[in-house]
Amino acid sequence: MNALMLIRRVPAGRDAVTRRVLAEWKNSPLDEPALEWWELVDPAGEDDQPPGALAAVRLDGDSVRLVFFATPPGRRDRAVQLLIALVDALRSTSARTLVAAPPAADSDIPGILREAGFQPVANGLEAVDL
Repeated sequence: MNALMLIRRVPAGRDAVTRRVLAEWKNSPLDEPALEWWELVDPAGEDDQPPGALAAVRLDGDSVRLVFFATPPGRRDRAVQLLIALVDALRSTSARTLVAAPPAADSDIPGILREAGFQPVANGLEAVDL
């Protein structure tokens, strides 16, 4: 059985945990100041427990741009869970759409986006209504 996971904005004070996890999983745009970071966590976990997944978004008018997401290697299911939870969380904001850049065709990303409810839109982008 999977543990219950909660999506939340990465709170102040968890930067070191976030950096450590991203270094283990892959490179990321962590230092880009305009990004808002979200994490999928076990709500009963300790403060230094790594997140189950991470996402970075950028506000862009009435839409939000999905800039980056990462999960432990081989956890496609966790990526889908992260994106579905992120969509649900963003529905409480004034944003109307979550948009993802065109993914590389030879990666798992297009399938992950589709499983999470994204649909193709103009210019090769993928989007989901909030």
